[in-house]
Amino acid sequence: MTVSQRNVVRTLSLLSIAGGIAWQLFEPGFEPSLFVIVGLMGLFTQWWPTRRKSYAARRLSGTVTFNYSNNDGRYVIGREELLFETAWSKASDTSIHIYKDPPSIDSLAIAPGVAHIKDLRSVSGLDFSSRSRTPQEGDVIVLKNKYGKYAALKVSDIKDSTRSDLIDEITFSYVINPDGGDDFR
Repeated sequence: MTVSQRNVVRTLSLLSIAGGIAWQLFEPGFEPSLFVIVGLMGLFTQWWPTRRKSYAARRLSGTVTFNYSNNDGRYVIGREELLFETAWSKASDTSIHIYKDPPSIDSLAIAPGVAHIKDLRSVSGLDFSSRSRTPQEGDVIVLKNKYGKYAALKVSDIKDSTRSDLIDEITFSYVINPDGGDDFR
């Protein structure tokens, strides 16, 4: 909620409580009590715990958009033996750094010349030798986790607040191979 929305809710809630109490004094009954209850409900919404922004997607495929300047640049995809904790940092508005630093990641590689995840075959032959890679928009990245399972990510959009964008944000599609194999066809 924005600050002005909070102020409106708070003001209307306090008016409802005051009106309900005044009405109860002059004309006792059930209806004035409802005004007080409604006002209290409005006030409780101001401090009631809300769900925090999630930096995880448990599904085996999907599309993710998140601000990589938050949560230490981490976003988790998958679950259990198919878990991949991605780690990102700023490079530019057309490229981004990805790291194999999280404990769930064994290695990572860029799949050169691959335009779509479904075109990946035998990814075990890719160059998984570096700690980090710097994919461009449109690149496909392959992650291998500590259980030997593979996930493929396609970077579709990168935003950089130090350039022409308002926020730091990445959008990527991903597929986790549930069979554990190295072929995504």
